[in-house]
Amino acid sequence: MASSFNDVLISGQDATNYSINFSQSLGNSSDVGGGSNLSSQDRPSSTALHIGAVVMLIALLWGLFGNILTSFVILTNKDLKSTTNVFIVSLCINDILNLGINNMIVLISYFMMEWTMGLAICEMVMHFTVLFMGSSLWHTGLISIHRLIVVCFNNFYKKISKKAYTIFVLSFARIVPVLFIITPHLGRMSQFQPKLIRCLARKEFGLYTMLVSVTLQMLPSIVLIVCYIAIFIKVFRSSSAIRATRKREWLRREIQVTKMFGMVFLLIIIGYLPYGIVRFIDRKLELSADFYVGISVVYAVANSCNPIIYGVMDRKIRRYCFRALGLEESCMRSDQQMKKNISLRTNGEPEMATETAAVSTPGRTVAPTATTVAPTTSASSSLPPPCQV
Repeated sequence: MASSFNDVLISGQDATNYSINFSQSLGNSSDVGGGSNLSSQDRPSSTALHIGAVVMLIALLWGLFGNILTSFVILTNKDLKSTTNVFIVSLCINDILNLGINNMIVLISYFMMEWTMGLAICEMVMHFTVLFMGSSLWHTGLISIHRLIVVCFNNFYKKISKKAYTIFVLSFARIVPVLFIITPHLGRMSQFQPKLIRCLARKEFGLYTMLVSVTLQMLPSIVLIVCYIAIFIKVFRSSSAIRATRKREWLRREIQVTKMFGMVFLLIIIGYLPYGIVRFIDRKLELSADFYVGISVVYAVANSCNPIIYGVMDRKIRRYCFRALGLEESCMRSDQQMKKNISLRTNGEPEMATETAAVSTPGRTVAPTATTVAPTTSASSSLPPPCQV
């Protein structure tokens, strides 16, 4: 496999001439797009590369820290053992690999303002981008089917094997993207583009690119959209009946989980869509190289933000993360002060201390009684405190 990579030619140049130094004159370097000489407008500026590298470094460090912390608290606390959280850990692992491999390599090239790692690594990054992005999208697509079954066909969900479905999701979401790397043309599919500081698929592999887009992007997106529309219709039609039963809190929790994975999907799309749209429109690469650095940074930042969604939208995960960092006590004091301020704004008197005690222990939360919580009318009072479970 290594020898096949070494045989690749970059627009007629020997593949051993890998280094593209943007701090030196490139008048004699040939552009892979058409053989014309590169001018200063055909390469990113040092300012754009350095700013982009700093932003990417911050996002990379946060993304690795957040995903590792989220995985750690889920795997080490029995209260967080659930099918939903297994999916979250799987997504975290996917993000950690993507950040640690793809984003790290791109970050290094931005800091150095040159590509010195060879065409083999360049093509590897191209394929790994497809692999991790496709895996994340299929995760969200198959999880949306899971949410549809839970919310709309709960009786059926109680009968199926949770373990079997979990194994199917985790396997399918990774096997399908891997299939696009198993090709006899591996190692001869890319060409280096100095303007983008990355490798692109050669034009003769247009069918391959189209299949990747359809299979790894469009299909999981369509699955998710259809499932979420069905869930919305189901909830809208049955909301009044559910409010009159004990399933109200259950439905609220399931809808919150569904929203969380929907936000993860939107974040993936928001990160990738600008770059995908621009590349589709600007097929001749006529836009500024600095602009491409900017949308690449947007994609890198979006890859790092999933832990924020998990923490904001899942109070148990958030609470255990605070506990793992030793911030639980200060966070609980903040909760108590927030509740007191809300109570003073709405009723003119502080809330009873028993409510704070009711949320002090994760996994054993006792719902406050009607006598301990004064009725509130402010919209802000419905917002959960950051440490509440």
